Amino acid sequence: MHLTLALPALNRNTDAAQPATVLPSLNKMMRFGSYAATPARPSEFYGRFLWHGSLLEHAKPALGIGPEQAAVFASPVWQQMGMHHMDMLGGGDIQIQAHEAETFCLGLSRFLQTDGWHFHPLRSDLWLVALPAQPDWQAAPVLDVLGRIDGSVRAEGTSSRVWLQKQTEIQMWLHAHPLNAKRAAARVPTVNGVWLWRDIAGSRAGNPLLGSSSPWAQFYLGSRTGAPDDFDAWMETTRRHNRPVSDGLLFLDDLAVTRHTDDAWAYKEILESWEQRWFAPLWQALQQGRLNSLTIATDGPQGGSLTLNPKAARAFWKKKKTFAGNLGG
Repeated sequence: MHLTLALPALNRNTDAAQPATVLPSLNKMMRFGSYAATPARPSEFYGRFLWHGSLLEHAKPALGIGPEQAAVFASPVWQQMGMHHMDMLGGGDIQIQAHEAETFCLGLSRFLQTDGWHFHPLRSDLWLVALPAQPDWQAAPVLDVLGRIDGSVRAEGTSSRVWLQKQTEIQMWLHAHPLNAKRAAARVPTVNGVWLWRDIAGSRAGNPLLGSSSPWAQFYLGSRTGAPDDFDAWMETTRRHNRPVSDGLLFLDDLAVTRHTDDAWAYKEILESWEQRWFAPLWQALQQGRLNSLTIATDGPQGGSLTLNPKAARAFWKKKKTFAGNLGG
């Protein structure tokens, strides 16, 4: 009878002013819960909850690629260089379609065939590149570089120049692609680059029933459903799976795009929707004893987890707290 609510990008991690949010139930949870700081990069956070072991080794058989084949990931992106920074949005953020991913991968395989590079679309927003040999470079996973980053971020290692060269060649090829002309005409971000990276090691321990619509949950080893609309829908899901009401994991990454785009108003809208659909009914379920415990977890440099039990509200002497972009207060 335990429920974990994993919410990447819940913490804003910015000093910029943001709209005030009305979150009375989340405020109560912060007041009466026990918070443990566990900073985590997004890739670490996703891997902690959604898969176990090498993401690359999960992806290869899904594409019919043998385990011995050298390969890396290629994430299609929109990127824009500033004087001292780079803004980058992922394929999911700019809504790359399946047919576009297939066309891009086929074209890139032809473009780089003399180098022995072959592109395969694992998803619209995540491709795999089969290589003639294992590369000698390391680059941060795409989950850790979306949004605004230092413009000097790049691969490290003895072959880092090869990484930069290929990224540049692919950018030039994409710039002239007819699909990007269509996207520009439709006033949607173009696919003007890829981010090449190696792998993410997942550390998922145990496999409770998962409710998530995140594409990164595709290799979850336990039972999985799409993200329910609200707590009532989650209770119905657990009944259908013959599970206790509170036994499971909810991984909701709706806020991730607001971190990448720095959209404070969309962030506020999602949180206030969650107040009605999740925070308020979860707080009520705790007070009624229908939940033995609730853990809310998030990532980032100030990431951590907030844990509550049904008796938490008895600590009436605790000071009131107001969520202002940081779950730890």
